[in-house]
Amino acid sequence: MRLSRKFRDALNRAAQKECRTVASLLNKVIADYLEKEGYLLKSEFEEERREFPREKINLPVLTFPEGELKSAAFPGVVLDVSMGGVLLTYAKGTEIRFTSKGGLPYFKVCLGLPKAEKQLSLDCVARHMRDIGSEIQVGTSFDHPSKSDLQELSSYLIRRIHEGRSTVRGVNRLHYK
Repeated sequence: MRLSRKFRDALNRAAQKECRTVASLLNKVIADYLEKEGYLLKSEFEEERREFPREKINLPVLTFPEGELKSAAFPGVVLDVSMGGVLLTYAKGTEIRFTSKGGLPYFKVCLGLPKAEKQLSLDCVARHMRDIGSEIQVGTSFDHPSKSDLQELSSYLIRRIHEGRSTVRGVNRLHYK
């Protein structure tokens, strides 16, 4: 798309304010318009766009907003996980503050998966943040996860499938790169 510098700068500011990428913001604006004008039903454009399916879980997590294990840790809960990221939630009164490099907030999360050999320590980039009343939800993607962390996460997700506890159906993309 060709846009003037003023439009691009305004889009970047708007995306940063919404804690989204420019592509995500444009997708939302276009989808909202198409739905409002009756060109598409919401169900027609809500297809899964993620590379990996999400597994619904409920596990405690510690978040280090400055990306350093030495910084203050904030407790939260992982609501779902995939090979590409996690959905986190924090109580509304939590004093967590995210820092950003180049626009989107980044931070480190540490979580222990059931039956895992080690605790995972993953660098994350926020993709969206939502205020849902009593909670703040943060959707993330992993930023250069280690091969060992991905192997541990893959093993956990595969175990859930074999134990019949998986919330994902038809999972065939639990590989790691």
